[in-house]
Amino acid sequence: MKIGTTLKLDVWGESHAPAIGMRLEGFPAGEAVDRTALQAFMERRAPGRDAFSTARKEPDVPEFRQGLGPDGVTTGDAIEAIIRNTDTRSRDYEKTVPRPGHADYPNYVKTGRIPPGGGANSGRLTAAMCIAGGLCLQALARRGIRVATRLVQVGDIAAAKAAGDSVGGIVEAEVTGLPVGLGGPMFEGIDGALAQAMFGIPGVKGVEFGRGFAAAGLKGSENNDPFAIADGKVVTTTNNAGGVLGGMTSGMPLVFRVALKPTPSIYMPQQSVDLKTMQPTVLQIRGRHDPCIARRAMPVVEGLAAFVVLDALLTEETSVVFRKLTAADLVNVVIDSGVAAAYPELAAQAICVIPTGEEHKTIETVENIWNAFARKGLGRKDHVTAIGGGVTGDLTGFAAATWMRGIDWVNVPTTLLAMVDASYGGKTACDLACGKNMAGAFHPPRQVIIDTDFLRTLPPRRLADGRAEMIKHEIIGGLPHTADVSGAPTAEEIKANLAVKIRTVRADPLEKTGERMKLNCGHTVAHAIEKATNYAVSHGEAVAIGCVEEARLAVRLGLAPATWPEEIAARFAAARLPTTLPEGLTFESLKPLMKGDKKREGNAVVFALPCGWGDVRLVKC
Repeated sequence: MKIGTTLKLDVWGESHAPAIGMRLEGFPAGEAVDRTALQAFMERRAPGRDAFSTARKEPDVPEFRQGLGPDGVTTGDAIEAIIRNTDTRSRDYEKTVPRPGHADYPNYVKTGRIPPGGGANSGRLTAAMCIAGGLCLQALARRGIRVATRLVQVGDIAAAKAAGDSVGGIVEAEVTGLPVGLGGPMFEGIDGALAQAMFGIPGVKGVEFGRGFAAAGLKGSENNDPFAIADGKVVTTTNNAGGVLGGMTSGMPLVFRVALKPTPSIYMPQQSVDLKTMQPTVLQIRGRHDPCIARRAMPVVEGLAAFVVLDALLTEETSVVFRKLTAADLVNVVIDSGVAAAYPELAAQAICVIPTGEEHKTIETVENIWNAFARKGLGRKDHVTAIGGGVTGDLTGFAAATWMRGIDWVNVPTTLLAMVDASYGGKTACDLACGKNMAGAFHPPRQVIIDTDFLRTLPPRRLADGRAEMIKHEIIGGLPHTADVSGAPTAEEIKANLAVKIRTVRADPLEKTGERMKLNCGHTVAHAIEKATNYAVSHGEAVAIGCVEEARLAVRLGLAPATWPEEIAARFAAARLPTTLPEGLTFESLKPLMKGDKKREGNAVVFALPCGWGDVRLVKC
């Protein structure tokens, strides 16, 4: 039972199992956890605390298994915690007679049993949700974001309890301090993500935002929220939209309501059937049950709302950080031999040293990395760190993607080419005899650490390789293209340039719409050049030549002005990069190799043709 995009929550267990638990992946490192505040939050949901909740009493104290350091600060690893079930009474539950209104019947059909206490459908599992939610609430508070709930509708709980019955209720949540534009259109909406999370709470039957269903009875003039200026900011004078417009936050408080049904486990006689004998029967429920679940659901709503908001924030942010590499980062290091020779202190921490160069980007090298993982005994909860150029990141990421069906990895690019290109996007691969990057997987690193100090030891030719990808991003993004490109860029230059790739990848993370394919600008020809020269021409050099050659193709197809190829050739030449094909090679002679490129569609080769600054078009030839 997993939910989330960048931040992922998995909840497991059953109401009457020895324990329930949660695993929270992608939670930021360095977040101090206030255990006292977390326990106080857990107490709000915990059973047996007052006369209007179940008589079942559980301490609900989380036991953290990983993800928190001795100082109570998150480490960046997945956070795992369990809660032990100490007060179960499975004998109170029927084994073949389903409770009306509960999930007993479909569970019986699906699994052959009625799990005691509702099993995985029980509200008991919301305690595990609250561990994750409590952590997210603390992280959001440090970002100035608050989540609050109130019970806006509920029946007479005391009367229902006295009659052996139950009542439902409506919980309203409000999230304040949100930036404008969090979320996205259609299926990327923040409202859709919140609704999905809320329906994960057992007993939830409806979710509405702002005026919700009542808006269907209004006129547009009544429902629209007029815009105004207050303290120099755009606001709305009303909030019928509930702070969400087109799936994105508007800057107003995000307001939604959750409707919870009456507890289905009631003490009044109910008509049911015995699934073993297939005969009608009257069910008289025993056990301990809440007369109203809406009260204890309030912290669950808060916690899951906090989870969704933090997930959205982390997804909007980038996993790329610019900082110095520290000793704490050196976990299960895979490093290339060139970097190992230049930085022996890093090599000393390595579990695997791989040879430098594209010619070693093979399945044999991947197998060597797998063998290193095996010697180290790495399991699903471990992560590895790649330190090196783009080849090192590609190979280590691919090995991580396929080790035990996927483990986390951190990328530390040491070349400019890797920093601005291979570090971000999640493409991992190795080359095969039939072509470049033919075996691979989308497996993004959980973090990219860019330490520009590595550029100090980079040879001029390798700096120029990186500049080639930066100029390619200038073409794709229509960036300013007058700055000096003859030396090493600053961290700020790299950030601005990398933003083009980040924006493009986010728009099409799995290369389904064609938007991400624009990043292949110049690469169809470039990969053919690399293959034809047995990689004597470096990747950056091949990209520079490829962009110019593909610009010439755009001119031949009538898609670019005649002066365009020479314009970008001058930009690449300023970075000391070649702009003409190596001796003996022509566009025509490279066609057989281009047809073997992974970007082909049937017999057609798909080019991302540079047609102008900010104008890259996908063309089949």
